Amino acid sequence: MNKRILTVSSAYMCLSANMQCLPGGSQERDGTGYRIAPGGSGITAALTFRAMGFDSIFCAASGDDAYGRRIKRFLSEAGVDCRYLKTPRKSKTGLYLTLCEEEKTSRCVRFAEANAALTRGDIEEAFTTYPDAVYLQKELSDELTVAVADIAHEKNVPIFFQPCRKREELMPERLGALEMVILDADEVYSYCGTAPSEYDKFLQAAMALSSRMKAKYYVIRIPDRGTFIYDGIYYEMAGEYPSTYLDETGAKEIYGAAFVAAYTGSDFSIKKAAKCAAAAYAYASSNKGDITSVPSLSDLVPFLKR
Repeated sequence: MNKRILTVSSAYMCLSANMQCLPGGSQERDGTGYRIAPGGSGITAALTFRAMGFDSIFCAASGDDAYGRRIKRFLSEAGVDCRYLKTPRKSKTGLYLTLCEEEKTSRCVRFAEANAALTRGDIEEAFTTYPDAVYLQKELSDELTVAVADIAHEKNVPIFFQPCRKREELMPERLGALEMVILDADEVYSYCGTAPSEYDKFLQAAMALSSRMKAKYYVIRIPDRGTFIYDGIYYEMAGEYPSTYLDETGAKEIYGAAFVAAYTGSDFSIKKAAKCAAAAYAYASSNKGDITSVPSLSDLVPFLKR
């Protein structure tokens, strides 16, 4: 029987619009292209778990509209369990708008819409699937994020926390004991006040994290360096695989989900899990798109051979 990983997050249709430069006030510009498709941190992670061979359960809320039906159909066809993708009546699906300029700068606008209707009761229902792990992002309100952690603790389900954004208002100690926290280097300062800017600061930052939140493992992805892993006593570094960095959209979430999947699998040590995650990041960032660049284990083998 496959192990089950529950992702509690949000569901969005993502509109990416490309242009030479953004218009100013009262101006109009011609765009060079656009794309609209299901996406966002939660959907990307849920797809990655399924692609890595796990039973992937997705708990979120989408709208009672054509976009909501499109998201559910897309995930179901990919093999993701969508029984706990709530559809509030007369609601609109969340929209994530990204405006991209040619210089690779972008501006993002998030419209939560139906995502705001997710409740603790919905999350409790999703836990009736008896997941082997819960993957939690900072895509929910602070109160719901804490609620997910509380329910997981009550049911003795290990929590893997990859916020995929800086801290904002959430106090990390409110989440209780975590199995693993996964952060990118540029997110660390907001959680502990120490930035891993140089090699000799990695351990200092990890120790500062451990004073603010309790976890079995603290994982920091350092771009161009690899992964720094700290367990409260020992630490080690796992290398990064070469990438073309064609498109890093969604690569962070794919990295975290691949790490969780590899670690949760019975044949992987923490360092092997870090290598698998690094390979997944390199693969994803070497391909165009987010949900279209989610790798399976069969994708990673020839990629690593190259």
